[in-house]
Amino acid sequence: MIWFFSDPLRSKREREALEDLVSRVDWLVPGEWRIDGSLRLIWDADIVVGDRSFPVSLRYPSHFPHSPPVVLPRGDTERWSSHQYGAGGELCLEFGPDNWRADITGADMIESAHRLLAGERPSLQETGQVATRHATTLGQKLSGDLMRMLITRDLAAVIERITEGAICEVSLTSTWRDRSGVYTISSITLPGDEKWSDTSIPKTIVSEGFDQAAAILLWSSDKKLPSLNSLADFHASALAQGFTIPDVKYVVLKKGDAFHAYFLWKDDDTVARISIIPPQAQNIRMDESHASLKERKVAIVGCGSLGSKVAVMLARGGVENFLLIDDDIMLPDNIVRHDLDWREIGRHKVEGVATRIGLVNPSANCDTRQYRLGGQQSSGSVETLIERLATCDLIVDASANPKVFNYLCAAAEVGKKALLWAEVFGGGSGGLIARHRPEREPAPAMMRAQIEQWCADQGKPIERAAAGYETQGDGPPMIADDADVSVIAAHAARLAIDTLIPREPSMFPSSVYMIGLSEGWIFDQPFDTRPIDVGLPEARVTEAVDETIAQEENARVLQLFKNYANASGADTANSAAASE
Repeated sequence: MIWFFSDPLRSKREREALEDLVSRVDWLVPGEWRIDGSLRLIWDADIVVGDRSFPVSLRYPSHFPHSPPVVLPRGDTERWSSHQYGAGGELCLEFGPDNWRADITGADMIESAHRLLAGERPSLQETGQVATRHATTLGQKLSGDLMRMLITRDLAAVIERITEGAICEVSLTSTWRDRSGVYTISSITLPGDEKWSDTSIPKTIVSEGFDQAAAILLWSSDKKLPSLNSLADFHASALAQGFTIPDVKYVVLKKGDAFHAYFLWKDDDTVARISIIPPQAQNIRMDESHASLKERKVAIVGCGSLGSKVAVMLARGGVENFLLIDDDIMLPDNIVRHDLDWREIGRHKVEGVATRIGLVNPSANCDTRQYRLGGQQSSGSVETLIERLATCDLIVDASANPKVFNYLCAAAEVGKKALLWAEVFGGGSGGLIARHRPEREPAPAMMRAQIEQWCADQGKPIERAAAGYETQGDGPPMIADDADVSVIAAHAARLAIDTLIPREPSMFPSSVYMIGLSEGWIFDQPFDTRPIDVGLPEARVTEAVDETIAQEENARVLQLFKNYANASGADTANSAAASE
C-alpha cells in the first residue's frame, strides 16, 4: 500500500512541517499538493534567492519514509547547480540514499535545497561553491547532456606546447547515437602550419564520423570566460582578448588546465555549452610484461566465432601486428556467436575483424588475406602463404579443420615458430586448447595424434561437429552459444599471451588442456579441466653423410641451376624476338 494511505500520521506530520517552514522563512512561496501519474505525492513551491525565483517540486517516493524525497526543478530544464544530476535533474542535497534517516522530513529537504542554491549565489555579482556530500561520477555529471567532447591524453599533451593567446584550426569528428553526440579533435594545425593528428583515435571513427571545422583558443588564465548571453556577445568577448573567431560552428577554449567547448548557432544568435570529458589519468591496467606484445606478430587462421574473439582479445592485450586469413563472408546467422555484428554483414570476415581490432587498438596493423587455406588454391600461392605465416611469432589455428592444421604444421616447422590451436566441442560440452613451441613440445602433428589417442584410451573419442564453427561444409553448424565459444577463446588467448611474452616459467605447466563446460563426455562437471601430458620433443637423429656422395649430389643440383639459367636466357631472347 502507498505510504500516505498506510501511514496517515506521517503524512500529516510532513504537511505540518512544511507549513511551519513557510511561516518561519521569507524565501519560500508555497504551491499546491498533487499526485503524479505514478501515484507519488508532490508539493510544489518556489525558492527565492536574491532576485531570482526557483520553481521546485518536492516529490515523495512510493516507499517513503524508507527512501528520501527529492527536490527537482519544476518545468525548468536549465542546470541550476553543480550539485545536480544533469540539466533539469534533481538536486544533490545534504541527505540522500547513502545517509538517509526516517526521521528526516520533506521540510528538511527544502531547507537543504535553499542552502545549496543560496550558497552558490551569494550575490548578483558573485558565484560560490558548496561542499558536496559525496563525489559524483563522470556519468552522473553527464547524465542528460546531449553534446559531449572527449579530450584525449595525446590532445592535452600537444596543446601544452601552444602558448596562450594562440588560435588554431582543428578538425572535429562527431559520432551520434540515440541520446548523445560525442566530439573528438582528430587533427590540429599548430602554429607554423605544423599538422598534428591524434593517432589514439581509431581511423574508423575518423572516416565514419561527421567531420567539422572548428577552432581552439588558448585563453589567458587570468581572464574571464567569454559571455554566453548571445553569439554576438561571445564574439565580442573573444575579440576583446585578441581572438577573431573564424566562421565555424564549434569552438574549444583552453584556460589554464581546463577545457571548455561551445556550439555556435547563427540562426538564433545563441551559444550552447558542450560538456567536457577530461583526459583520463594514466593508470596501469596490465602487468609490465604485456608491453613486449607490441612487437609481436600473430597469425589468426580462421576468423569465425572463435578466431574473431581470440584476435580481439589479443589486440586488447597489446598485440599490434596481425596476419588474418579467412575467405568467409559475415552473414546474419553468424551473429549468434561471432565477435562482429550487423555493421559487418556482407563483408569478408578478415576485413571486419581487422576493423574491429583497429577500434580496440588504434595502433594495430592488420595484414588480411581472403584465402581459403586447404581449399582449391594454386600450389604456388599456398607456398607463398606458408612462408608468410612462418614470419609470425605465433600461429593460431582457429579453423578446426584438419587440412588447415597440416599446412600450419608446415609453416611452424619452416619458421621454427609456435603454433596454438583451439577447438570448441558441439553441444556446449567443452573444448581444448593446445600449443607447440619449437624444441619444447613434440611436433604439432605428433601432439594431435597423442591427444586423439588419450581420448581413445578413455574410451571416449573426441566429439566434433559435422561442419565448422559457422556454416561451411555439408553438415549443419556446430551447436554452441556465444558463452561456450567465449570461454574457450579466453583460455586460448591467455595461453597465446603466455607464449608471446614469453613467460618463464610458463603459467601453464601442461601444453594441452581439455576444458569442460558441462557434465558429459569426459567431463564430470562444469569447469572440469583435464591436462594432457604430451611429453618432450623427440631427439633429432642426424645421419652421417659420406663426403664423396655429398659432393656428387651438390654438383648435380648446381648443374640443374645452370640448366635453368640457360633455359631462362633462351626463353627471354625468344620472347624479345617475338615482340619485335
